[in-house]
Amino acid sequence: MKTSKQLRTLLERPGAVVVPGVYDSLSARICEMAGFEAVFHSGYGTAAVRLGQPDIGLLTLTEMAAQLKSITRAVRIPVLGDSDNGFGNAVNADRTVREYIWAGAAGLFMEDQVSPKRCGHMEGKQVISREEMMGKLRAAIDARNELDPDVVIMYRTDAIHVTGFEDALDRAKAAVAAGVDMVFVEALETREQMERAVKEIGVPLMLNLIEGGKTPLVPVKEAEAMGFKMIVPALSALFAAARGMYEVMTQIRKEGVSEGYLDRLFTFREFAELVRLDEIREMEEKYIPPSVLEEKYRGKKKIVE
Repeated sequence: MKTSKQLRTLLERPGAVVVPGVYDSLSARICEMAGFEAVFHSGYGTAAVRLGQPDIGLLTLTEMAAQLKSITRAVRIPVLGDSDNGFGNAVNADRTVREYIWAGAAGLFMEDQVSPKRCGHMEGKQVISREEMMGKLRAAIDARNELDPDVVIMYRTDAIHVTGFEDALDRAKAAVAAGVDMVFVEALETREQMERAVKEIGVPLMLNLIEGGKTPLVPVKEAEAMGFKMIVPALSALFAAARGMYEVMTQIRKEGVSEGYLDRLFTFREFAELVRLDEIREMEEKYIPPSVLEEKYRGKKKIVE
């Protein structure tokens, strides 16, 4: 089944689906191993790992599409792509959707920020006019329909902290009329706003949860009870990896390599399983002559015992 169809099947299922944010192939593989049924390609995370820079619109379409492609190739579950603001006007939005579908996205969201955009939980955002954004969404939907009608198109509005919550709702309703599949109202600040958004917007909604961000960290069951369909811990994997790496490497810098932090690491064998090393051995058995394998492995069946 196409991943776009897999994603739609998940969204048609009763209840909410938790879709963690990932930033590269390895983080996506780890989330897949942990049992998540879909992942979200984070622009914030991509800026951090590719550039070591904040999410303030520095990435290009080429960089984002390449990172998305590396993620979709690494996992067997659907990947939702962060397409920022489409990297320009409606014509650019058309190309962005095509590039993301060609990169393997099962769905994507596109926001209404002025270029250069920035993380939705930062200050200093600006938004384009509702009319211009609806044109970009129509272009995105037309491009999607031409290539793969099952790909999920989601509208993200950052209007709350620029033009207000009521305008954000009006923009969301206009996007629904334009034909989007889902809506993502970024940086909701209160449970009242959450409840109104779910009640008044006529398509499934995504809830973005960032530790330290503007939106209250409501439990998944509570968000599900409100009516949110997709719940996204957008930066949890990135922040956990960064903290864990910093703590272990700081200890190594002070004390040297030791067994004092092994409980915080994957073992060599566990990591081999994570990157599916055994599948490489299986391919070798299928395609490489037995005499060559015997010379390589001398009777051993695994690359890492």
